[in-house]
Amino acid sequence: MKKVFLMLVAVGAMTFVSCGNKPQANVETEEVAEEVTLTAEEASAEADNAIASLTEALNGTDANKLSEIVETVKTKLAEYVKLNPEVAKEYAAKVQNFLKENADKVKALVGDNAAVGAAVAALTDVDAEGLVNNLLANPVEQAVEGAKDAVEGAAQDATQAVEDAKNAAAEKVNETVDAAKEKAGETVDAAADAAKKKLGI
Repeated sequence: MKKVFLMLVAVGAMTFVSCGNKPQANVETEEVAEEVTLTAEEASAEADNAIASLTEALNGTDANKLSEIVETVKTKLAEYVKLNPEVAKEYAAKVQNFLKENADKVKALVGDNAAVGAAVAALTDVDAEGLVNNLLANPVEQAVEGAKDAVEGAAQDATQAVEDAKNAAAEKVNETVDAAKEKAGETVDAAADAAKKKLGI
């Protein structure tokens, strides 16, 4: 009987200790959850900061500065996707809308800088939901593919630029040759007319 009593006391003590630890565990869990929470307000404020930086860049003349800000936005988006995909979409959409509304300024600043153009296109060519879904599918692979696409795009643009330059140069040469031929023909004709006049022909 004594043994049974002691066992009951032990079980009761264990139950009390177990119950006493649960609130603490919940508090710790809640603290961790608070650390990784992302609110729509926070994301919106960060988007406003990005837009302010983009506005400053678009009012300047350094296309590389624009590229740096775009890359920062992509990095921030990748972080937000891990915390709250829905809020991440709102962040991406807000920045994208600004870039699309100022497409003319972006184009004017980027000019023939293929690398910067590719960086901007990687952020704007796919809608916000698509960007987030791509990052959710495989963030590492998407980052690598994004960088690869940017490099390939820059290489293609550079190749096209060289080809265009060659074609423009060839066209200019042809125009110069044609002009020289025409001038030479006029000179020959003039000389022939003069000779005819002297001969009374």
